[in-house]
Amino acid sequence: MAVINSETKDYELLSLDDAFTLDDIQCVLHRLRIERFKYWADSNLGSRLYLLRRSKDLRRNHLLAKQYAEEALIDLIPERFETLQVSVQNNEVSRIELLIEITRLNGQIGKILYFVPVGG
Repeated sequence: MAVINSETKDYELLSLDDAFTLDDIQCVLHRLRIERFKYWADSNLGSRLYLLRRSKDLRRNHLLAKQYAEEALIDLIPERFETLQVSVQNNEVSRIELLIEITRLNGQIGKILYFVPVGG
């Protein structure tokens, strides 16, 4: 079984036991990685974060990244998560970091760090 590493955005092979514990995290990463309107099974699935790849590192684009992430993940709230919050961090130049805090239906809180590369 393989999962996506949020830092390298590449697949990593894991044992089957480890993959089942990371199911919610993988769901969020897939939603953010898929380009919106291009997935064959559901055109509303995915995010518009790919639009920011060639944009400049401006405060306006940080707000857009937050909105795009919330738009991609909003339909997970009633069925998979209790709450979901996205915040933006800017620790490096040409990189928007999204901190996604999810609360599972059983009350567990998880944090996911996802970055979006942007132009200089």
